[in-house]
Amino acid sequence: MLRLAILTARKRLGTFLGAFLALAGSAVLVTAGGMLLQSALRSHPPVTRYAAAAAIVAGHQDVGPDRDVILDEPVRVRDALVERLARVAGVRAAIADSSVVARLGAHDVQAHSWSSARLAPYRLVAGRPPAAPNELVVTQPLPLGTDLRLTAADGGRTATVVGVARAPRAAPGLPVVFLTDSELVRLAGHPGRVDAIGVLAAPGFDPERLRAAAGGAVVLTGAARSKAESVAVQSDRTQLIAVAASFGGLGMFIAIFVVAGTMALVVQQREQEIALLRAVAATPGQVRRMIAWEAAIVSLLASASGVVPGAALGRALARGFVRHSIAPPSFTVGSATLPAVAAVGGGVLVALFAVYAAGRRVSRVAPTSALAEAAVEPRAIGLGRLIGGGISIAAAVPLFSVANLTHSPQTAAATSEMTALFLVAAVGFLGPLVALLAAFVLAPPLSRIAPVGGFLASANLRAATRRFSSATTPLVLSVALSCTLLFSSTTTDHAVKAERTAGLAEDLAVSTGGVGLPPAALKDVRATRGVASAVALTPTELGPGGIGVSDDVTSAQVLDGGAGGGLDVGVVAGSLARLHGAAIALSRTRADGAHAHLGDRVSLMLGDATRTHARVVAIYTRGLGFGDALLAPELAAGHLGNPLAQVVLVRTAHRALVAPRLRRLARRYPGLRVTDRAATLTTADDADRATNHWLTPLFVTIIFAFTSISVVNTLAMIGLRRGRELALLRLTGATRGQVRSMARWEAVLIVTIGVVIGLAISATALLPLSHALTGGYTPYVRARPLAAILGGSAVLSLLAIALPTRRALRSRPIATVGVAE
Repeated sequence: MLRLAILTARKRLGTFLGAFLALAGSAVLVTAGGMLLQSALRSHPPVTRYAAAAAIVAGHQDVGPDRDVILDEPVRVRDALVERLARVAGVRAAIADSSVVARLGAHDVQAHSWSSARLAPYRLVAGRPPAAPNELVVTQPLPLGTDLRLTAADGGRTATVVGVARAPRAAPGLPVVFLTDSELVRLAGHPGRVDAIGVLAAPGFDPERLRAAAGGAVVLTGAARSKAESVAVQSDRTQLIAVAASFGGLGMFIAIFVVAGTMALVVQQREQEIALLRAVAATPGQVRRMIAWEAAIVSLLASASGVVPGAALGRALARGFVRHSIAPPSFTVGSATLPAVAAVGGGVLVALFAVYAAGRRVSRVAPTSALAEAAVEPRAIGLGRLIGGGISIAAAVPLFSVANLTHSPQTAAATSEMTALFLVAAVGFLGPLVALLAAFVLAPPLSRIAPVGGFLASANLRAATRRFSSATTPLVLSVALSCTLLFSSTTTDHAVKAERTAGLAEDLAVSTGGVGLPPAALKDVRATRGVASAVALTPTELGPGGIGVSDDVTSAQVLDGGAGGGLDVGVVAGSLARLHGAAIALSRTRADGAHAHLGDRVSLMLGDATRTHARVVAIYTRGLGFGDALLAPELAAGHLGNPLAQVVLVRTAHRALVAPRLRRLARRYPGLRVTDRAATLTTADDADRATNHWLTPLFVTIIFAFTSISVVNTLAMIGLRRGRELALLRLTGATRGQVRSMARWEAVLIVTIGVVIGLAISATALLPLSHALTGGYTPYVRARPLAAILGGSAVLSLLAIALPTRRALRSRPIATVGVAE
């Protein structure tokens, strides 16, 4: 049957061209997504600050039941562990290391103790080590004896450069400076704990002995040492893997969906030919083998042709990830061999499965009835389609219920996309039933509007439900996924912006645009003449397992100053003025989820994995804009990676007079700036939203482009195969104008069904998200992107139907009827 398959494929290049394009496009998506995911899983930033250490002992940044949650605050270890590790055989030295974010002059820096310089190793190239609290060694080319303003958590003071150090490899991120060991411990503010312990090896070093002595701490060796150099390394890598997996998974779903539909359409359009083969004694097995060989040949060639463009797309996306800080500067995609094998192999398997499922019914029809079966399209839907549609709906219903009932915006956003995917799959399976239902609804009004063209179009819709299903399904996929992905992001952003706009008075905000302001700055702001009140906010997070949350982190802020400063978080119970000591304020969403009430004592995990308890002193409504928890400064002290305030909110009755006075504080706090609104205010969730601002439109563009190609491809395949049908209409008395009218109304039906169902699926996914974010059922939909998605889909669909019809009508009907399809 291989020879027959090759001969038939050569004679039907037009039929298989659409399948070729669909398979090639799917290979592009799968290869690009696979390259990103493979590189994300294998990527490890270069070891720089700990390059000389054989191992690093640190706390577990990954927490949770499955250790799948990465904390953004450094999880520290006890400094008593330093002496224990130093006594392990094969250990030459164990060196404690902690980092302190600070501002040196007008630049942000990261301060470390001089004893930890050996871990890089940093070596002096000029001057001497620091010996006094006001002395430091820099890694930038500064003259010895230079006096600079050093601003840290204890305030600001003048520090003198006494040395310049260099390392074999420069560390990424903030410039490094070194202080005396005792001064670093004082500035760090967490006595008895250190960020990490570096181990220098001696002969006989054995990491297993080190792990036994480290107790519950984690021992990192080899490339994994880079995880300890920055807390952001692990969280960024986790985010990168999640983004790559999302793109790859979504691309795989679309590829399978489109390829399966296209290959099934190819078999449907050849039913008359298959019927003839059965009538001349071809067995069902021979027919299936022929179809399988055709599918294998086309899918193999098409998938292979998509590998090179897919690799180019993967490299371009990797560069974009680096440019938008989703991936570290060292991130690059490696070999495309494994993703290419997956793309080609997956394309062949999907094509074979699709043609097997579609050809099974035709190949089993009795030879005597084969031609009759081919002449009239059966209206019955197969058992496999019913089962697939039922499973998809059964999966979508609980997701919709969870999204509708949840108080968590994160849960609602995660379930909205899955709901849309399952509903799209349901429409794909149950497409003929959907088309039949649409025919009963649309046929009467359409026949009245256009007695000839509309009647013929609605009659075709009733008689050829499978064909219309094949035509509308790609359009449903394009509209539903594009709208759901894009407008879930805009709905979230709009809700956040609305809460912050309502919660921030039109007063002043003081910030640096860098690492932040020390507590002393808040005192100086309050002491400024004309300032009525001021509060400071510092972003952090709470780990899983606290205040009723067991699976994810909670966005939080440290609020210094209680009520005031023009900050209105919508307090509905209690008062922020009581936010002192072991106290916490919760958003109403988080309080309801934890069944916590005013005055309750709740357990929680701070951002550095420390477990503690706090009393609820206030409940507020604007958690989306300001975080789901507000912590007292005393509760968070010593548990933050960066204790500097991100922004100081100021309430004053005379902004024009007070703003210049506040700007004079820049002499004491270099980089300080005063703005009319708190534009720099962020929460722990804002980094993810900033990523989505670039990533979501990009994903939507790629998805819309691929699905639009599929829409045009499918409609063109259908239109090009209708030559004989249109010729028969003309031979039975229909005029050229009436046939064109019928084709136009068919196009209107296809676009209407596809767009309406796509929008219905998107609305079903977005309404629960909107309810979780705002309490209402009104997603924020931007008119221009919506018009672009709907208008682009409609125009492409109309052209894909009109052009083949116009081409078919150019030929003489009697000549077209006699040509084999």
